Amino acid sequence: MNPARLSLWRRIVLLAGIVVAVTGVSLLGYRYYTRPVTLTIAVGSIDGEAAKAMSAIAGQLASIKAPVRLNVTDTGTALEAAKAFAAGKVDLAVVRGDVGDLSQAQAVVVAHMAALIIAPPGSSITGLSALKGRTVGVLGGEANSKIIDVLNNTYDLARAKVLFKNLWP
Repeated sequence: MNPARLSLWRRIVLLAGIVVAVTGVSLLGYRYYTRPVTLTIAVGSIDGEAAKAMSAIAGQLASIKAPVRLNVTDTGTALEAAKAFAAGKVDLAVVRGDVGDLSQAQAVVVAHMAALIIAPPGSSITGLSALKGRTVGVLGGEANSKIIDVLNNTYDLARAKVLFKNLWP
């Protein structure tokens, strides 16, 4: 018998082993190629609604087996979310464009927000000019510093001695 020649059953076992190995490598490659991409997203709002909304979106993406998944990180405030994004700790952040250092950011969703100034019922304040010499409480003072600057510059509130006081981090 020729030693270079394998018996029939050894050839069958060798061929079956090669087929199993190629199939296994192909399945692993397919699974690696089609796995979903997970993005970490930082959200922060005083009331926690941003985190709830993004968690609902993340759950929906997972339930429809989308190729993108979201890992939601609640940072507590929009300013902390912007800081986490600027530091490279997260892939995305839900923040306003004027909060924090967003020099590397690209807008995905742009929402228009409004500044709300509330006076107590029965107050004599009817407009911004009536704020002269008064103190205005601001929620999220550090995050809203650019809005305060715009209000000061537009309505010249600094000259009218309007003081802005931070009420919430």
